[in-house]
Amino acid sequence: MVVELGSALNFKIMAVRKTEGRLPEGLSPDDLGQSISSPDGKAILISYIISPLVVNRTNTYVVFVPDLDVAASVESYEWMITEENAAPTTQNTSIGELVYVPQTVSNLTVQVKAMANGNSEVASLSLSQEVVATNAELEELILSAADQPGPGIGNPDVARELVNDHNPYYQNVTLLTPENGDGFKQFVFSMVSDGALQRNPAQRKSMIDQLAASLNNGTDDYTTLISEGAGICKIRMTMLAMVIPDIVTWTELPEDPSARLTADEQLRQTLAAVDENKKIDLFNLVRFPKSNITQCGKILEALRNRYFANANFNDVLTGMSGTRAHWISRHYREGPILTN
Repeated sequence: MVVELGSALNFKIMAVRKTEGRLPEGLSPDDLGQSISSPDGKAILISYIISPLVVNRTNTYVVFVPDLDVAASVESYEWMITEENAAPTTQNTSIGELVYVPQTVSNLTVQVKAMANGNSEVASLSLSQEVVATNAELEELILSAADQPGPGIGNPDVARELVNDHNPYYQNVTLLTPENGDGFKQFVFSMVSDGALQRNPAQRKSMIDQLAASLNNGTDDYTTLISEGAGICKIRMTMLAMVIPDIVTWTELPEDPSARLTADEQLRQTLAAVDENKKIDLFNLVRFPKSNITQCGKILEALRNRYFANANFNDVLTGMSGTRAHWISRHYREGPILTN
């Protein structure tokens, strides 16, 4: 089933938007999701979720066209999605993005053609994926919990998203400086889970669409939009900009809430004034679940290194009754906060 794009806004948009005109500096397409590139490398198709997909769960596909000459000629996109033993589904879009919900357990092929004036084909990409059934063990746990007294699975929809969609991403996240124990992965998982609990996929998609519109067309206030965290892990753009070198200087915000609001506004204005390509790179890092979770891990490691440099993540979670973990979480969500 093809889902209508949340990014279909009421203004004229370029077929290759700024946000699909470049990959984040230093990253490969596979750092964002499952990808396929055209033989000439002029166009790239990226899937939010890597194969295998899960039946009846929403996925998003994005076409990047980093070649300027090709991008200038693209006017629309023709999509054809084929599931085994079913008629192909087709759709035309004005931008290089499609949301699709696989309907059957089968092999799936997503083909997209970037079209120029006069319906001439500029680039063609085809991505094959497997579609499997929902995780049976999780469904059994959900069903059993519903039939038993006492606390069960708090939010089955969130549990399904974490297990069926994002499990490979938070399971494979790694520290820049390796250490023993699984405390780091536990911490990252807690941030993924917390983000999914606070905003459902539709709400996250709406915010990403607004950020894209702000960067591509200036239709929304970028400074206001980045006041909240974005993507599955609710990453603050200013925090990410401080962790990535040469974007924004590390800036601690006051503890006092009123003073913090003013300082945070100034910090967001600083980010709004940086080079446009850097803001686009930040957007794409938080846009895709895989890179969002990866960057969440980098932020947590940076905060640990700055404030609790001698503690590994096992100690962060268990030591001092979890006080260190609480402070890192607060720095992540609100700051960083100036500490005395």
